[in-house]
Amino acid sequence: MKLEHLLQAYKVNNINANLKENINEEEERAGVINFANGISASYLLDDEDIVVAMKIFFNCLVPDENGKLTVTNQVEHTIKIITIIQKTMMLLSNIPQKEANMILEHLGLFDNTFRSGKQIKHLEHEYRIEVVDGLLCFSTNEINN
Repeated sequence: MKLEHLLQAYKVNNINANLKENINEEEERAGVINFANGISASYLLDDEDIVVAMKIFFNCLVPDENGKLTVTNQVEHTIKIITIIQKTMMLLSNIPQKEANMILEHLGLFDNTFRSGKQIKHLEHEYRIEVVDGLLCFSTNEINN
């Protein structure tokens, strides 16, 4: 999916996504997307502006305006995290929600086994979830055959 279409699709799915930084050099075309407080992604483009890889970084603890961690705020943030991961898989891989949920389950997101890092290959993409320096990291890469 082209980057501009991906950003539009996020907005259609009620996910705020703003292009924060764009690097356009001869050998590499990449950038950063900012989703929300504590959620950012880096992406890699091919020659046709198609997103071939994305790594999303999530800060899982997000305080409220007063700097306090509240249960309500954490639940809302967790829902936002799962939604962004799910929609990213669906949009970049062109898969239905049922397949995206199956991938999330295999990655161990719902049974807490993702901590040591897990990956799965499905169709033409590879998905990985891991914890890096206290951040939850989800990555998807297009597999070249």
